[in-house]
Amino acid sequence: MTKKTFINRLAQTTGLTDEQSSIVVNAIEDHNLFAKDEKQIIVADIAQKLDCSEQEAQNYFAQASQIVCSEIKSQTVKWIAGTAVVIVAGIIVFRLRKK
Repeated sequence: MTKKTFINRLAQTTGLTDEQSSIVVNAIEDHNLFAKDEKQIIVADIAQKLDCSEQEAQNYFAQASQIVCSEIKSQTVKWIAGTAVVIVAGIIVFRLRKK
């Protein structure tokens, strides 16, 4: 997923403009999304940059996190499926060569 796609998806799910979504994405990029101790820092940064409440910033952070997690799951499934196809193809070729 490209950064632009991420911004567009976030805008669609949250109702933010692309510019506001870009601010949220940039705030997340400046920190470690997966570090639990940085969550409040990211939320505070989003709230300050968008001039919104902590609750709204928390929602934007949650939506962005969900988009990232779903993309990771999607890519993992594709990788596993691709690996399985390669292994099965290798077994078939190996068996055909053995005959």
